[in-house]
Amino acid sequence: MRQTHMRQTHGGTGMRRTALMIALFVAAFICVPGSSAIAEITYNSDVATMISGVTQAELEPVVEDLSGETTATIGGDSYTILTRGSSSGEPIDMAEQYVFEQLGSYGLDSVAYQSYPGKGAVDPGRNIIGQINGTTKASEIVLVGAHLDDRPWYPATVAPGADDNASGVSAVLYLAREFADKTFERTIRFVAFGSEENAPWTSNKYGSGYYADQAEAAGENIVAMISADALAYNENDAPWGVEMHTRKANKDPNGGDAAIVTEWEDVISTYSISDLDPVQYAQSMDLSDHGAFWDNGYHAVLLIEESWLEGNPNWHTADDTVDTFNWSYYEQVIKSLVGLAAHLAGIATP
Repeated sequence: MRQTHMRQTHGGTGMRRTALMIALFVAAFICVPGSSAIAEITYNSDVATMISGVTQAELEPVVEDLSGETTATIGGDSYTILTRGSSSGEPIDMAEQYVFEQLGSYGLDSVAYQSYPGKGAVDPGRNIIGQINGTTKASEIVLVGAHLDDRPWYPATVAPGADDNASGVSAVLYLAREFADKTFERTIRFVAFGSEENAPWTSNKYGSGYYADQAEAAGENIVAMISADALAYNENDAPWGVEMHTRKANKDPNGGDAAIVTEWEDVISTYSISDLDPVQYAQSMDLSDHGAFWDNGYHAVLLIEESWLEGNPNWHTADDTVDTFNWSYYEQVIKSLVGLAAHLAGIATP
């Protein structure tokens, strides 16, 4: 997660829902890409099972492997990932291979690398993409992504990057593993992006920027994108705040970003994820992978831990380790992500 010190404000729930009703009324007459992703939440027992399966035991191994807490198995050999800086050479290559092999073991319909060029201070890199093909709405795509790279700040030479952003990558891999044997109306993609930390804050043509540019050029209909970035640090008592960032209402075509937030809130209510207090920031903050999708005309949101503006003090340092995690908080956030992604993709009713 790239940081800024600009303070933003909370959007009111009542105002959000009023805006959503207006947006949905307009959507009946104006076709806007992504507007069809939102549907009424109906309790689904498969979703409930996947939500109940979100535990520290399920999430911790990937976080520990990616942050160097444990030795990972990559290509059949043991390797310790001490940093995931996008200019680190072998370490980031091995981290990319690790994610590729994990996705490849789940039985998805496809797993692929997407290579992107570098320029100046940004080295060439690879996005890793897993996919489950949709059924009745296969051309409509729901994308859940997280940046794989980390960034040590001076004078650090390495950064474990456990919260930022092994927490997001582990969440994406959990979804891919649990969704693999389920049926969805829409195609769902699980993407680990590169070069989020050191790419320019605008005109990002690397990692997610390259991906979104290519998707737009190919005419792909990505109806919703969720960026999972830094999800496991919270020092407060429950109920815990968790944030979802959208564009300002006047910059959110047809209210599609805000509609994703409303569906997320409905998931939290429907599946009784009662320890979370969901908050929308409608301020067009684009400093993570979701911003590239906004730039290319897609509806996207950022899911991130509470009070990121003050920031996890461990980000980008040697102290961003798994020992700083609030595991109960992290589990609840991922439960909400599981339910949101499953319903956006149109999971079949068992």
